[in-house]
Amino acid sequence: MKDVFELTYRYVIPSIRGLLARELIRKGILESEAAEVLGLSRSAISRYLKAERGSAIRVAQFKDVLQLIEELAEDITYNKLGEYEVQEEINKIASYFMSKKYFCKFHSKIEPKIDTTRCRICPTVFSSKKY
Repeated sequence: MKDVFELTYRYVIPSIRGLLARELIRKGILESEAAEVLGLSRSAISRYLKAERGSAIRVAQFKDVLQLIEELAEDITYNKLGEYEVQEEINKIASYFMSKKYFCKFHSKIEPKIDTTRCRICPTVFSSKKY
């Protein structure tokens, strides 16, 4: 089984970044400004906007996650969050996404042997209060 952190980094975070980039541009933020606050190149932003990157999974189908991304875009636009705060929020959204088992259906497509009814790794790891 592939590591859940690797899968989050490879699929979930790019999907969140793509939606966030599109939302920032929709709010009138320049591509260069979006790139700076997201810690990405302008080329990466362009690929996100064209859905050449970050489109493997559809994070927007989960309305609660979409709302979190829209709220983050608002905070970036009007409260001028810095790169560190933005990265922290992206990771919080990704952790929330994984903890809700939203990734399971896609995960079972790339690893058919996984029994998503028995697996509790993501809800346990991504919502852990132990540490």
